Amino acid sequence: MGLAAPQAMAADFPSKPIRIVAPFPAGVTTDIVARTVADALTARLGKPVIVDNKAGADGVIGVMDVVKAAPDGHTLLVVTNGPLSAVPNLKKNPPYDVLKDLTPISDIGRATFAVYVAAEVPAKTLPEFIEYAKANPGMLNYASGNLTGQLSFAYMAMKAGLDMAHIPYKGETNAMNDMIGGRVQAIVATLGTGLPMVEAGKLRILAVIAGERNAEIPDVPLISEAGFQDFPIQSWFGMFGPAGMPPDVVTKLNVAMTDALNDPAVLKRLKGMRTEVTPSTPEGLAVVLRAQLEAHGKIIRDAGISLE
Repeated sequence: MGLAAPQAMAADFPSKPIRIVAPFPAGVTTDIVARTVADALTARLGKPVIVDNKAGADGVIGVMDVVKAAPDGHTLLVVTNGPLSAVPNLKKNPPYDVLKDLTPISDIGRATFAVYVAAEVPAKTLPEFIEYAKANPGMLNYASGNLTGQLSFAYMAMKAGLDMAHIPYKGETNAMNDMIGGRVQAIVATLGTGLPMVEAGKLRILAVIAGERNAEIPDVPLISEAGFQDFPIQSWFGMFGPAGMPPDVVTKLNVAMTDALNDPAVLKRLKGMRTEVTPSTPEGLAVVLRAQLEAHGKIIRDAGISLE
């Protein structure tokens, strides 16, 4: 009877609407990814899948909501590297243990980030910008609109030996508006936010942080081609549930996610957001989680970033 219970649970799952927690505000990239996935899963699981935005504290509020939920598969998390790779390394007392408190279900994809400078900066390439920054120590600022941008630029500054001040912003758009206004000179930010400003001539793009050149801007080099080999930070999206979920429920969700992420309509929508789709097994996502947790931690330690 005990052996049959998990199979029976998976056969009956889902028994009610599924709630996907997105730990960021409505309208941002993570929210749109979550809603795209929710719509696709609704069609595949036969129950409504709704998105619940639980923003605040760099994603901690939303993650904790899922950590504390019943592990029956009806509360899930669509999340990025910020709350799961960076936050645990930035806190003296992390609010959760990502390797113990969550169940990996499926990798989703990679957001594309890039290095931008203000239009008035006299550098057309990343090596030229590095030389310009070195020639002006303590005179330049870099902005960030999220943890990925902050840690990516901190890594570059550390490796290149740059003396630049970090100015954090609530969101990439606010940061880029200040770049246009001349208050900050550089940023690492998403392609989706920055490229329209580049096309309008307000910012300049120097390098793309990705595994291959972007088809929209094929002449822009990769970060690895511009002097930074083996760039350690990945901006990943993944789906998780609370710890202790029945394996058969995890498998059922993973199968549905894999099918959803291979759906042409889903691929088109995510590609339109400049997101590379990378579905995986639960084990594959666990590998990404552990590797990125270590990579983010090393950058934070090596760059001397203060813990909260």
